[in-house]
Amino acid sequence: MSARVRCADLRGMTLFGRIDRIRSCRQREDAQTMAEYVVVLAVITPAVILAFGLFGSAIGPAIDAVRSFL
Repeated sequence: MSARVRCADLRGMTLFGRIDRIRSCRQREDAQTMAEYVVVLAVITPAVILAFGLFGSAIGPAIDAVRSFL
């Protein structure tokens, strides 16, 4: 029986049973876990640091211009 059929089959249930079934189906969303966020951050952070290192002379004045604007 697929998850869609189990989630959609609410006949014959009490109100609280239906609510619990809907909540359990909703919690099955495919979302990123904290570990995935850490991996993404671990990949992006060195790339940003490398970009600042390589283009520092060009980025510095742009950051100063934004800072003076704010």
